[in-house]
Amino acid sequence: MDGIVFGICTLVGIVGTWHAARDARRLRNRSEYRIARAARAVGFGVATVGVLMAVPAVAHLLEDLTGVNNSARLGTHICVVLWCGGLQLMLVDWSYNHEVLRASLYARVALGIVVLAAMLLLFIATIGPEAEITTRFAEEPGVTVYLLVYLTYVAITCGEITFLCSGMALSTARRGHTWTARGLTTSAAAAILGAAYAISKGSYLVLHYLRHPWPLRYEEIVSPLLAGLATVALITGLTMAMVGRRLTQRKDDQLTA
Repeated sequence: MDGIVFGICTLVGIVGTWHAARDARRLRNRSEYRIARAARAVGFGVATVGVLMAVPAVAHLLEDLTGVNNSARLGTHICVVLWCGGLQLMLVDWSYNHEVLRASLYARVALGIVVLAAMLLLFIATIGPEAEITTRFAEEPGVTVYLLVYLTYVAITCGEITFLCSGMALSTARRGHTWTARGLTTSAAAAILGAAYAISKGSYLVLHYLRHPWPLRYEEIVSPLLAGLATVALITGLTMAMVGRRLTQRKDDQLTA
């Protein structure tokens, strides 16, 4: 299941990264939304690397090459944190005015750095060579705490992404920007799926600690599906939104020419 889901995500990520990088390069001389274009390209690239490392065959190869247990899962989680941070920077650049933009960007970068530092410290200090960073090893306190830190950040950022995308979707729909509104609506739905992934996995860990978890086999099916759907829908939706913005800007340029 993981191989199929994350393999498809990798292919979608490659296409989305190529499109985002081409768009950022083509419009590099335009100051408007420069941060958003760069954040989208980098975020898509990081997400693609992350889902590639989640493919079981690639994960086993990476761990054999590095000789470090859980190196692929750690790399995937770091990529997810960087991706969520990149999406936040992109949407903040779209949504916030110039007066508060810099402070908003710094705040989100600082939060991402704190979360990454906490994850690395927990990984080094508490996760032993025999344990794996999965819900299958929820009886290990270090694994549970590490995953809850990671999943809490994912849930928070997905919540903000949902809020920003839905608000911008309503605003652009009123102005008749159909493609942008549809892309942002798709992105908001994808972020809800991402939050559902974090809540599903996190609630299993909490209920396992309370000795009342649901069957692990269900969690191992639901979580990859939610993560895969969220990844594909976010890349698709944000690509649609960026294309819609480009078409709107082109139309505005023609009217003012």
